Amino acid sequence: MNTTLPQWIRDPRYTGENRCLPCTGVNLVIAAGVSLVVATVSLGWAIVVFALSVATIGVRGYLVPGTPTLTKRYLPDHVLALFDKGPAHATDFAVGTNGAADEGVEPPADPGTMLLSAGALRDEPAVDDYVLEESFHESWVEESRRIADGDEDAAELAAFLDVEPELVALTDRGYAYVATIEGERAGRWESRAAFVADMAAAGILAERWGEWRTLPTATRSELLGSLRIFLEDCPTCDGSVTLEPTVVESCCMEYEVLAATCDDCGTRLFEAPVGEEMREHLAESAA
Repeated sequence: MNTTLPQWIRDPRYTGENRCLPCTGVNLVIAAGVSLVVATVSLGWAIVVFALSVATIGVRGYLVPGTPTLTKRYLPDHVLALFDKGPAHATDFAVGTNGAADEGVEPPADPGTMLLSAGALRDEPAVDDYVLEESFHESWVEESRRIADGDEDAAELAAFLDVEPELVALTDRGYAYVATIEGERAGRWESRAAFVADMAAAGILAERWGEWRTLPTATRSELLGSLRIFLEDCPTCDGSVTLEPTVVESCCMEYEVLAATCDDCGTRLFEAPVGEEMREHLAESAA
């Protein structure tokens, strides 16, 4: 028996991993309030109203249209910050190299230094910053094109995570490229192009850097995401990539992020919150 809800009933934009907890909470409060009012007339109908309201929130993510606008307007930012996930930072992996969670693993303190040691970056005195090492860059472009033109994404990710390819599934949701292993979320990228860039870089680092395979998945994914800051061309269309701060809007909040976007196809390749240190660095670079 197929229990999948029709697309017109279910709204994936506001359910599952995209569910907005502040909006859900506000709608549950509204549902409870309406039910209490109905209860003054009929307790039975109040139970029915509340049950239907909860079911609607469950499959649609909201009860009252326009909830995100209402939540953003009337809930203080410090309350929204307690619930809102914000923009994804680099690659969001949920499993480790053997399909298990990397528990207690901290991201690398200085990805730039590690990538410098790996031979992926070099220090360029002329710009007082890191740039891609030439041979790594050439190999990265070539490997990215190979993966982008193929249809073996699941196999590429399976090799990276050290799991069986048949267990891996990848879905392009438009706003994200999502990986699952046996139905459980395993990773999330801003786009397939971002995924291609990561898998291509991972293969090259595995060949050139002996330490690569000894690193936890969380550390490797952080390094791969950091590398995408240096992308000059889109891995899937070869368009030029622009790196600049911008403002993105989640369900209930606005965020200032540093974003790498293809000028030709509009694909987002990297997105990370702009902290004070990054904001100062960007200001110095623009000066």
